[in-house]
Amino acid sequence: MDPAEILIGNGSTQLIYLLCAALRPHTALVIGPAFSEYRNALALAGARIRTLFLAADNGFQFSMKDFLTAWEADCDIAFLTTPNSVTGQLIPKTQIETIADFAFTRKCPVVVDEAFVDFIEDESVKKKVRGNPNFIVLRSLTKYYGIPGLRLGYLLADARRVEQLAAHQEPWSVNGPALNVALACLEDENFFAKTTGWLENERKFLYTRLAALEGLHPLPSKTNFLLVKIDKRGTDALELRAFLLRKKILIRVCDTFGLGSAFFRVTVKRRRENRRLIAGLVEWLRS
Repeated sequence: MDPAEILIGNGSTQLIYLLCAALRPHTALVIGPAFSEYRNALALAGARIRTLFLAADNGFQFSMKDFLTAWEADCDIAFLTTPNSVTGQLIPKTQIETIADFAFTRKCPVVVDEAFVDFIEDESVKKKVRGNPNFIVLRSLTKYYGIPGLRLGYLLADARRVEQLAAHQEPWSVNGPALNVALACLEDENFFAKTTGWLENERKFLYTRLAALEGLHPLPSKTNFLLVKIDKRGTDALELRAFLLRKKILIRVCDTFGLGSAFFRVTVKRRRENRRLIAGLVEWLRS
């Protein structure tokens, strides 16, 4: 990417708020389940928000037909995520590229959040921003490199759009330590190869073990986490979280994503930690 196509921010969340404040959309479309800050930033900017919620019984698969139907003529901006930051599902790259072309012809900005795409970099659509001021890609360093407290993200867009957005960004939005750590991360040439191999093996291990447990239904994922549905009657993820906390294991209950308390999310960790999680789940299911 050309430097003129990049805008660095204090995490991608800051850039979401910057986008909404600078573009001031009247009507927005959000593809859910999704990161809650899209709606928060849009509401703060005074936008009317529509949500296209992907169906759980269809594995949260993205539908181009449903998206184009929901993306009505009066829509000023649309937010979608790939891989989805809640479910781990990937929207096919060809479909996102088609949406980018539609955004250009309709003159309606589309924001694609690729916060987790580092795990499958070949699926990034970042190059579609060039020459298309209505297609914007959000990226994050904190997911892949595990540096969330340092806050560093970036936005990729046509140089004209970057120039417009930069004029709305407050001074000193990125701190020195975050920049230094980011450069150190990017210079570690072995990290990508090691992470890719490790994640593929460990995610397969964790998914297989979770799928073997009666009462739990994990979804396939392209990221470093798995979304799991509890099929066991009379209980939910809130109860499971309380049980596992006593064992110093923390899961993410997905009620804040609009999925209710039947879903929870777990990160793929090292083998020893993944075995601890499975053991805790087995004990909870038996009890």
